[in-house]
Amino acid sequence: MLKLDLVYTVAFAGIILFLGYGIRRLVPPLARYNIPAPVVGGLLVAIAVLIARGSGRTFVEFDTTLQSPLMIAFFTSIGYAASLRLLKVGGPQVAIFFAVSTLFAVFQNVLGVLIALTLGLHPLFGVLVGSVTLTGGPATGLAFAPLFEEAGVRGAATIAVAAAMVGIVSGGIIGGPIATRIIERNRLRQARAAGGPAALAETPESAGEVVEARLHEPDVRPPEGEDEEGFTLLKCVVLILVAMWIGSWVSRGITALGFTLPAYIGAMLVAAVIRNLDDATRK
Repeated sequence: MLKLDLVYTVAFAGIILFLGYGIRRLVPPLARYNIPAPVVGGLLVAIAVLIARGSGRTFVEFDTTLQSPLMIAFFTSIGYAASLRLLKVGGPQVAIFFAVSTLFAVFQNVLGVLIALTLGLHPLFGVLVGSVTLTGGPATGLAFAPLFEEAGVRGAATIAVAAAMVGIVSGGIIGGPIATRIIERNRLRQARAAGGPAALAETPESAGEVVEARLHEPDVRPPEGEDEEGFTLLKCVVLILVAMWIGSWVSRGITALGFTLPAYIGAMLVAAVIRNLDDATRK
């Protein structure tokens, strides 16, 4: 069995990621239907691991030390995308999408409970493999796993990770092609090519605000002689780390109040605040 330490695990993940990009180039339909490269490469590894374990063997063991901090960093980057200026572009459609998503989250739980009862399982098993993981993801599932264990769902943490991974892979394989069909049916590629993101906005006024917010000149410029792209990348990394740092205190405060939420929530909220302050001050 091959044991990978922290550095080797991250390196292996990087290789698999670029393998996914390479396969997408060799198999054009994967790119055309927006199948994510991480799903392509990761699915190959998952299948290999499944086959090995099916025969009673383990061919590789990963070091998951960085799993939590990297996951928090990822969700922090999602928080930085939460711009109220951009939200205005969606208009009523955003509210409709939110309502539909909420209904589907409830439906996931109802259907999960019914299937669990049919199979003779604890009804909360159906909730754990419902919106907790399919809407919330692996971090949310792991955050609530101890509570499900206490309520009688044995192996809740393992179940949560498995359900979330199935959801992520299914979302990539099923969601990508469906989104592609919608994009092509509504000719959104042509609209974007003709006028950029602003062409998809409902009104010229809101489009102008968004473009202005996206393209404004930053006040913090790289030092003389420094590479601008490298300086921008450095700023991004530092801002993510700062949001994670402050967010850890926010998460502790939430926990102290008696609420059980994923570890990334604090960093995600802090990142959203920083993003919207930046939109307002243009710093």
